[in-house]
Amino acid sequence: MSVSICVGVRVVHRCLLGLGALALSAGASLRAEIPVLQALFPAGGQVGSTFTMAAIGKLDDKVTLWTETPGLTLTPSGKKREWNATLSKEAKPGLYLIHAVNAEGASEPRWFSIGTLPEITEAEPNDAWEKPQVLQQMPVCINGKLDKSGDVDGYSLKLREGQTLVGMVEAYSLGSGVDVIAHVVNEAGERVLTASDGRNLDPDIVFKAPKDGRYTVQIAGFAHPPTADERFFGGPTIVYRLHLSSGPVVTQLFPAAVMKTGKTELTLYGHNLDQSKLKTTVESAQLRSIEDGIAQVSLPNTLVPLQVVLCDKAPTTEKEPNDTKEQATPVEVGCVGGRISGKEDVDRYAITLKKGDRMEARVWSKELGLPLDSLIKIEAPDGKITSTVDDAGASADPQAQWTAAVDGVYQVIVSDLFHKGSEDASYVLELATPQPDYTVALADAKPLVLTAGKTVSLKATFKFRNGFKGPLAVRLGNLPIGVFCPETPVPEKGGEVELKIQAAANAAAANQPINVTIWDKSDPPKFQRVEGPLRGEALRGTSLRDSGPTIWLTVKAGQ
Repeated sequence: MSVSICVGVRVVHRCLLGLGALALSAGASLRAEIPVLQALFPAGGQVGSTFTMAAIGKLDDKVTLWTETPGLTLTPSGKKREWNATLSKEAKPGLYLIHAVNAEGASEPRWFSIGTLPEITEAEPNDAWEKPQVLQQMPVCINGKLDKSGDVDGYSLKLREGQTLVGMVEAYSLGSGVDVIAHVVNEAGERVLTASDGRNLDPDIVFKAPKDGRYTVQIAGFAHPPTADERFFGGPTIVYRLHLSSGPVVTQLFPAAVMKTGKTELTLYGHNLDQSKLKTTVESAQLRSIEDGIAQVSLPNTLVPLQVVLCDKAPTTEKEPNDTKEQATPVEVGCVGGRISGKEDVDRYAITLKKGDRMEARVWSKELGLPLDSLIKIEAPDGKITSTVDDAGASADPQAQWTAAVDGVYQVIVSDLFHKGSEDASYVLELATPQPDYTVALADAKPLVLTAGKTVSLKATFKFRNGFKGPLAVRLGNLPIGVFCPETPVPEKGGEVELKIQAAANAAAANQPINVTIWDKSDPPKFQRVEGPLRGEALRGTSLRDSGPTIWLTVKAGQ
């Protein structure tokens, strides 16, 4: 399955990591085609490790691999479509991108996952529940493939009574065209757990052993996007990574919010944790992949990095009980952590406003990989509900704005849309005065091919919010020598902008990522980078990496 980056973009504050242009000879084979990179195997590795990685797809012998991944070195192994991969000890866990490149152009990217657990590779045959692959170590990350129709992969391990097995699958997150389902089977062949969607189509596994014994984790899946075929799906490009641990695993921070600078005291949540050591401190220096108000942080005993909201001041937490108007937790502008712990739980927050004050309430949960499907209601001082919001635009979480009609205490009510709730259903409520801002969406952010002496266009659409006024201008960065794109002003009320990228008649062949930036006219000026979504119409939930900061540009020299 190929990925797409042609839906829209987010504007983010971040620097592009690991960029380097790949200059390719104009004398490369005319019979070559733009490479199609369908999968990597293994699609990731452990920090500090060295391994061999295969690239799967339509790839000629001139293809090289380009990556943005800091700390990852890729060198050809000498075998067709195979590379030696080395991850430094300084490499940071998370999802990154890799392109296949030749003189004709670049593939759309594939995801590469850096983890901290020891890694092994699946050993077939392991389809039958009574003959699974026996795991000799825990915790572990297993690199596997559902490589044929009907394939089921099984992994066996021992658990003690009361011990909790925690696992997560990366498959959809890696771009595999599969909706994975996971089962836990006991020694009698009985299914004792079924896990499907987590934060996206990839399942999370939490299983507490009812008695001592050997249990088998089975992995299978259905085609994504769905087809009429109801059989388990498989093929050479359906790769996955299965993270498993029967030891301590941290799955959440509470509240899931940290200060932009300094230290933030938080509480660890998860499984098999030492209850006397649940307090932790996160420093701003530990944060990475900061974008759109969210950052990632890696801590001991996490299977993958956790996401947190960035706040200007220390976050607070709800004070239970706060289900009724009289019990509402008093709050001010800032971040507050809460949890919808059961079907009947409703969290109320009281904020005092003066007539004419404007306020914005935003819930962060799904965007952070947390399970709550939240709903926001705004209640005026007279008890009337003035606003009810589920999802906000492209976001999986709700956001509400209102203007105080009278002086008084307004209540922000947070609940579960489907009246579920659980101990895992936490969230961050962010209260702020609405600020003028804008959104921008690219009409097409796929890799571009430009011939010397020719022009290609890239269109973007701007929407202004909360009274935003420019002026703004759009620029392209990291253009090859001989390629020019004039700075393009954004209309005063927003709307469509067309960027015209032109190559000189004598421009040399080049192959490199470029970036789109938005500049304002302040003194000194400020800029923001544009990120394009990577999953297109196949988007089903969120992951640690759903957007990319570059557009690949290939320049072909004139004949």
